[in-house]
Amino acid sequence: MKDYVHATFASTGSWIGNIYDLTLVTYIYAELEKSYHIGLGVVSLLFALGLIGRFFGGLYLGSLTDRIGARRVMALSTAGYAVFAGIMAFSPDILILFSARFVQGVFMGGEWTSGTVLGYEFSPADIRSTIFGIIQSGYGIGYALTGVAYILFLPTIGATWRLFLITGTIPLIIAPYTIMRLPSDKSVMKKSTNKIHLMDYKIPLIKSMIMMSGFFSAYFAILSFYPTVAPSFGLPASMVGIVMIVSSITVAIGFLLFGRLANNYRKKHLLMVGSLIAMAFSWVAMPYFTQLRPFALPGMIIFTLGVGSMPVIPLLLMDRINPAVRGLISGISYNFGALFGGLISVLLGVIGGIVGYTGLIFIIDMTTLICLLSVFAVSVSIKKKGESASYLSGLSENTIK
Repeated sequence: MKDYVHATFASTGSWIGNIYDLTLVTYIYAELEKSYHIGLGVVSLLFALGLIGRFFGGLYLGSLTDRIGARRVMALSTAGYAVFAGIMAFSPDILILFSARFVQGVFMGGEWTSGTVLGYEFSPADIRSTIFGIIQSGYGIGYALTGVAYILFLPTIGATWRLFLITGTIPLIIAPYTIMRLPSDKSVMKKSTNKIHLMDYKIPLIKSMIMMSGFFSAYFAILSFYPTVAPSFGLPASMVGIVMIVSSITVAIGFLLFGRLANNYRKKHLLMVGSLIAMAFSWVAMPYFTQLRPFALPGMIIFTLGVGSMPVIPLLLMDRINPAVRGLISGISYNFGALFGGLISVLLGVIGGIVGYTGLIFIIDMTTLICLLSVFAVSVSIKKKGESASYLSGLSENTIK
């Protein structure tokens, strides 16, 4: 097989495992509350710590990716987050549990950054957007697999939640595959001989950070609390896993669809459409009003389809920045969005512990509305490639072409 096929397979598989490990804990909030004698606000911090760690992983391991190549960093990061999934499962107290989660998040941030760069750099230019969509679809696949695991463990989850977490070590097998099947990517990466400053890209970086934060905050506001609050608006616990599987497959389809469309349509228009779709159906996916509750499942499906436009943001950014800093800048943008979404998730968890599930649903709906409005507003302001000097600063002539 061609190298880009192996790169796509490895990057997608590693990203699937990354999201699987990130979201697995959201299914066992109740079990963690009982086992460690903590409240919902503290438990939601566990999810956020993974996202906070991702930001620091994107910074350090993203920079390392630019220096030594994406292949080795992705293998290291994949092995790292899988190992710490096992440590979390055996944690005797919350200090070890929370510490392991943070370190796991650091490796997760490094994996997304290096894996995305790896797939992008190895892909032929004419199908790069499609390959990018395939890799990012691992997000939905990984989330869907957590739903499958939850269904399998549900009858005994109260007693077997640690075994449930141990399944997060499975992605370890991807690390040796990456090293053995892919050549060094140094020859693929085009480095500039000019000195490059991060501030050269401040405008596209800030815009991409705002949009990633908006999408992540809206998505996590609904998905991270959905397994916990869904029974409050009439969804049986036995259906939660199925809904999560369906919605996750839908977001994966959205990633593939918008990645494919990015080959032929302006990326800003795709972001505008995606954010509007997600905005319109977020209140149906998490129905505060009784009249909307019968439509919760189709609402969730359409909401996640709209969120599927999110990978257009890093693709847009990577198309316009110097290859020498793709890892660092894309890592900052994506993982800052995850960090911001994590902080929003913690805040909502604290509020939920005060106002109860009904009040939390309304606050979640308002949060998604504001966040997705910010995505739409920023996407409207995006200029064509070449119209903004900040996009081109530091690029070599070959890169601009």
